[in-house]
Amino acid sequence: MSKILKGDKKSCFDGCDFVLQLDESRKNTKIKLLQITDMQFIDATQRRYPERLTPPEVTAWAPENFEISAGSHIRSLVAQTKPDMIFVTGDIVYGSFDDAGTSLSWYCNFMDSLEIPWAPVFGNHDNESAKGVTWQCEQFEKSKYCMFKRGEVSGNCNYSVGIAVGDELIRIMHMVDSNGCEFDHDHTDVIREEKIFADQVELIKKNSALANKAQNKTIPGFVACHGPMQSFKDAEIAKGYLTEDRKTYTIGVDVEAKDDDFGCKDSYTTPFTQVEGDFISAMKQSNVDAVFVGHCHKINTCVRYEGIRWIYGLKTGVYDSHIPGMVGGTLVTLEEGGFDVCHVHSVVKYPPYMLYAKMSYNACTIKGKTIDADILEANNG
Repeated sequence: MSKILKGDKKSCFDGCDFVLQLDESRKNTKIKLLQITDMQFIDATQRRYPERLTPPEVTAWAPENFEISAGSHIRSLVAQTKPDMIFVTGDIVYGSFDDAGTSLSWYCNFMDSLEIPWAPVFGNHDNESAKGVTWQCEQFEKSKYCMFKRGEVSGNCNYSVGIAVGDELIRIMHMVDSNGCEFDHDHTDVIREEKIFADQVELIKKNSALANKAQNKTIPGFVACHGPMQSFKDAEIAKGYLTEDRKTYTIGVDVEAKDDDFGCKDSYTTPFTQVEGDFISAMKQSNVDAVFVGHCHKINTCVRYEGIRWIYGLKTGVYDSHIPGMVGGTLVTLEEGGFDVCHVHSVVKYPPYMLYAKMSYNACTIKGKTIDADILEANNG
């Protein structure tokens, strides 16, 4: 059994806005967290410009296909992993196709129907909806199983979630807004620049220090946000994966895997989120040992660098660009004071109307097992 607490209810949970409190019987058992990312629900009936979508896209992305295009993939992941908690690293909806807010409403109801605690952050496309982030925040806040707080620093989703067994806090998740918005609207509560500001970094450090003091021990932490920062690129360069001659690769196939790194990079360019200050130093000070992001649909690498794992979540659902056969989520398993991470593929087949897309195939290595292009194509058919 588990329950969601407001962190301020008990002083032993200082530094946590919410606490996923598991029963004492879960001590010394595996605790599973599922990352899903970049569902990007598209409602073709709400497109602002008729020419924005092709006729096949209008058919594929009709609202009646929400379930098969993304919902069914999430159900597949939940069935396979049985997570204690789900965290969502942004771009839940493609906001410029959700000016009425119906896609986000559908999603919140869907997530609550799973009866699993979930915690989201905004992506840059969520911020595009004419409905506005204030309304979007309200939908998260009123959802029964959602842990969400707007926060009082830069952005609209800065809060912390503690994971505890009884009164023992075993980890703290720092949910961070990486900001950003491309759509030209007049909402003043959206920061257009993709950036993590100094006050957000200070909040991570503050909450970490409070949790350490309350528990009288060092509490390890995760950071979850939407956009990757420069450290992700620094990591792949330092490990020798990214070079002038190798822009895309599969770790363990095109280049030898180092440490416990894995994943596929099938995208040439990566937009990076700026960070004020020395991010790696701040993370080390806050005992953060993994940073989870989304944003890059065709990158799902996990690389260890500077004592931190830099993890692109596996894209969830088939909206917008993705690598065929590589949609799903990322499972984080907490055990014995540490954690393990792996991608989990959805086992839902794509509907025929999704086959219009021009997508590239590649091999993928998941935890040392190579999945070749023929298998990927078969899974897509």
